Amino acid sequence: MHPPPPMPVSVLSKFCNLLARVKCLAISILIAGSITGPSLAVEDAGPPASIQWETHPALKHFAVAGQELPSELSLVRTRGELPEAAGITVHGVHKGVFLVSGDPIAVTELAKKGCAVIPLKDLPAVSRFASRQWQWVDTPDPDIAAMVAQVEWAGISSKIQWLVDFGTRYSLELNHPAVADSICGVFEGYGLVPIKSSFEFRGWTLWNVEATQIGTVYPDSFFIICGHFDSLSERPRLSAPGADDNGTGVAAVFTAAEILTQHDFEYSIRYICFSGEEQGLVGSQAYASWAAQNNIGIVGVLNFDMMGYWELGVEKDLEIETNYASQWLAAAIVNAANLYVGAPYELHVDDGAWWGDHASFWDEGFAAVNHEEAWDWGDPDFNPYYHTTNDLLVHIDPDFTVGNIQIGVAALATLAGFVPDASGVDDLVTPPVLAKLLSAYPNPFNRGVNFTVAGVPDRDRITVLIYGADGRRVGAVPVALQDGRGTAFWDATDGAALEIASGIYFLKLEGLPSAAPVKIVCVK
Repeated sequence: MHPPPPMPVSVLSKFCNLLARVKCLAISILIAGSITGPSLAVEDAGPPASIQWETHPALKHFAVAGQELPSELSLVRTRGELPEAAGITVHGVHKGVFLVSGDPIAVTELAKKGCAVIPLKDLPAVSRFASRQWQWVDTPDPDIAAMVAQVEWAGISSKIQWLVDFGTRYSLELNHPAVADSICGVFEGYGLVPIKSSFEFRGWTLWNVEATQIGTVYPDSFFIICGHFDSLSERPRLSAPGADDNGTGVAAVFTAAEILTQHDFEYSIRYICFSGEEQGLVGSQAYASWAAQNNIGIVGVLNFDMMGYWELGVEKDLEIETNYASQWLAAAIVNAANLYVGAPYELHVDDGAWWGDHASFWDEGFAAVNHEEAWDWGDPDFNPYYHTTNDLLVHIDPDFTVGNIQIGVAALATLAGFVPDASGVDDLVTPPVLAKLLSAYPNPFNRGVNFTVAGVPDRDRITVLIYGADGRRVGAVPVALQDGRGTAFWDATDGAALEIASGIYFLKLEGLPSAAPVKIVCVK
């Protein structure tokens, strides 16, 4: 197993001027337009689509209304001309993004020629939740400012190099399970319980890795920070270092976990490293589809992908990309950027920005925002080493990368609802520790668990909530109280309960966010 990267704990001595280098908020909305692309091959593109593709948000710039399009389409994003490939038909092109159809394997293989390949679903995204409003914050929280100040290049660079040292993180290489296991080890080092979830892709079993920090008030509602850990190059089985694509994104996830797990938040935070992104977002699509089917309470998703390369003479601005339905989430992110970081950014509101793992969540109607170094692949700040064996740490700009990850940490800490440490409050009336209000035995357990609640005055009843390590609630047990004390039993084999498998579970007292969760273990 690969050893975890170093985990720096030093804190900057002074937080930088909050408003220095802040770039005025710019909302860039692409204007519809299209160029009819040449057909690279006249092939049978499959049966006509049964739905009206022109309603799909990603295709509004391609002027496809009235065209008879095939049922399977992909977006291919590249610099310059689309590489030649047999069996592919181009239906349109807009700002370096080609709309294509044809042989699925041939389309996927374009990724090895320096392209990003994104298969599209045949239905437009529908918002899963009602649109939210973000209440603008005017005053920075000094505790969140201290968290942001912990983001330093020494720790980030060690994490990126640790990923590069695998040689390749190509999803279809034999070392893929070992890379996923090593990422689990990193999360364990931060005190989290990692989960590997598998999905199938063309006969291969691939793995996503996630870990959840349970919220104190809304444990079944999640903010997600994510990035894909797989890499690609012209020789992916031999060498695909992927320092920028997407070592920088994984470093953002690791850094956020390293810092934020030292604090409590009202909402649960889920840290996810996806695989299969280079094969067409297949890892995030598998996860988002599962989350939608199981009604997982995803409040918002912050995706990070390629945000460390900077070209001399070009402004160091982070591209923050959102669709119209997720504008409230983008507003919270730029609010945090203004308050805590001061690094320049540019905001793009465009339903057609369909080229990263954030789009998998758009497909399922979840709010999501993407963060990357370049908006248009023709821009001078787009990494010229993309999808090559030369995508190395030496080409990553320290200041640019630090500032971008600081934005992620500030936004996530703000959105998740930072809970201040009450131990420093001079209040003799409030008990300083509420961790022992709830206990459980036997632990580990096999068939059921006894709960004891003590020290809860002025109540005659309270509910113990049981959550899996993935944050899903699997049980709720009412406890009758007398003089603030009571006991109850949870039968994990009860037919009314969800099937309980071996693993780690967490107990929470409903309505008492200051009571620490209790970990229990099921062994079968």
